[in-house]
Amino acid sequence: MAKIKLKKASNRAYYGIITAIALAVIILINIIVSFLDFRVDFTRDQRYSLTETTIGFLESDSLLTDKILFKIYLEGEFPAEVKRLQKAVRDKLDEFKYYAGSRVEYEFINPNKGTLEDQEALKEQLFDRGQGIRPVDITYRSQGASNIIEIFPGAVVEYRGNTVGHIRFLEGGQYRLDARLEQMVQRGINDLEYKFMRVLAKATRQTKKKVAFIHGHGELGIPYTQGARKNIEDAYIIDDVKIEGALGGLDQYDGIIIADPKEKFSDKDKFVIDQYLMQGGNIMVFNNPLSINNDTIRRTGKTHSARKRTGIGDLMYDYGIKINEDLVIDANYDPFAMPGLPKGFVNWYFYVRAMGTEHPISSMVNPVKLPYASSLQFVQTKNKTRPSVILTSSSNSRSFGNVPLLSIAMENQFGENPVFQDDPTNEANRLMLGGIVEGEFQSAFKNRIVSAYADSPDAILIEESEKPGKVMVVGNGTFFKNTYYDSVFVQEENKFRYIPRLPRGREIDELFAGRPIGNFEFFENCVDYMLGESTLLSIRSRAIDLHPTDKLKIEREGSFYKFINIAIPVLFILVMATIVFIVRRYKYVKK
Repeated sequence: MAKIKLKKASNRAYYGIITAIALAVIILINIIVSFLDFRVDFTRDQRYSLTETTIGFLESDSLLTDKILFKIYLEGEFPAEVKRLQKAVRDKLDEFKYYAGSRVEYEFINPNKGTLEDQEALKEQLFDRGQGIRPVDITYRSQGASNIIEIFPGAVVEYRGNTVGHIRFLEGGQYRLDARLEQMVQRGINDLEYKFMRVLAKATRQTKKKVAFIHGHGELGIPYTQGARKNIEDAYIIDDVKIEGALGGLDQYDGIIIADPKEKFSDKDKFVIDQYLMQGGNIMVFNNPLSINNDTIRRTGKTHSARKRTGIGDLMYDYGIKINEDLVIDANYDPFAMPGLPKGFVNWYFYVRAMGTEHPISSMVNPVKLPYASSLQFVQTKNKTRPSVILTSSSNSRSFGNVPLLSIAMENQFGENPVFQDDPTNEANRLMLGGIVEGEFQSAFKNRIVSAYADSPDAILIEESEKPGKVMVVGNGTFFKNTYYDSVFVQEENKFRYIPRLPRGREIDELFAGRPIGNFEFFENCVDYMLGESTLLSIRSRAIDLHPTDKLKIEREGSFYKFINIAIPVLFILVMATIVFIVRRYKYVKK
């Protein structure tokens, strides 16, 4: 009996020592790990990691020199989808703090706290005439009743005590708790790093490059480009320039924008633009070669298009991009407002929702709405350039020909789901709507200097590029135009400023109504890429794989996987219990 007691005591001591050693090893490992600084992201697309560009920026004391504060207005009781966004924002900012330390700070604020007056004042301030955080109304059912919750999914960013920008995690509007909202939340989560870095880069930029909007040929007037300008004015110096044949008049600019010209370019102006490119300039041409009058369509139900014949297309042809005098119709379209009709609109196949490509400018941008877009083609030249497509139509689209008649009766002809190709799924049907050529060019005026400059000692013809340049063409000139604006006198500047009118809860005008679009974001990416500010684009173009749930598969195989999830753990426990029972029986039962 004494031997049995001694053996049991020995076994207890043995297992006690083993347990103590295991605990000591675990504690020692935790102590060692606490001194190690590493993170491991096991996802294939590294979705939980920051890009090397971001990490380098955050760790640099010379780039981020002061504290930056993110005020996140996502505090309160939310549906699960919004809570997922809230947690993702917190996790991403914690990741930023990991590399930047105390230079990155954040706080979550509930905009629905305080008196009603305080809440309304704060929300108006956040809305900022539509340029800030736009409210999102989410309709959901709870306990048999329909409820609506208003959230402000965004952040106000302060740097050195000043507000330097707003971030929208979701675009404003009304949504239901459905797959569409879930997809938007997922897209918002994927874009967090880019949106945070976009504000950081603008807030800390020490020198600004210069970009010029060209005028004098019927281009978009200054008031109508305010929405687009607001997106780039923090990062660039913006001027408005009339060339008027001035030699070297563009030399001081890093990039020029020619938006929707309607009048003929003189040979002098084309020569100045050409020589600017030969010196490494960057030219952005947003051009509709055909003119369409929407007022005529609303009044009579139809209209003819008219050729503008500005001559800018001839210059682009010499650089390798042909602008076709046609209109593209697409099954991926937006409606056209017609107040006189019962439903208030017609299906308008000419309002193309252009798709991005793998190019960093457009790879992660929402569809770009192009009203009355013309197709483009790359052409063979002697230039040493590299072409890239940045926007296309869908595979169910086609060219509508030269100078066509547009009529609202087309809605009856094609219907809501038109078929424009024999095989609408064939990717070869896509038409190029935006493209870039970059590299070294030959002058369009080689061996034929403009006669007006033939005897001028200042007119030195550069026949080939001294530095690499870029030429971008989009077959539409109004995709970033704001139709309505207010004129406000700014006393400090002693002049009037134009502000795009954006009533709360509505978009700027018909162009920006309807489904989400990426027009301003695409415009901003164009400017960033053309002027060499590609830091943000490397982040923006990082694709994160979305793996949507296959609901049909869930319905078909869900029960099986539920059974597996329940049965396997239970079976494992039973097997282990059986093994322990057999071992103990074999070990301790007297034979």
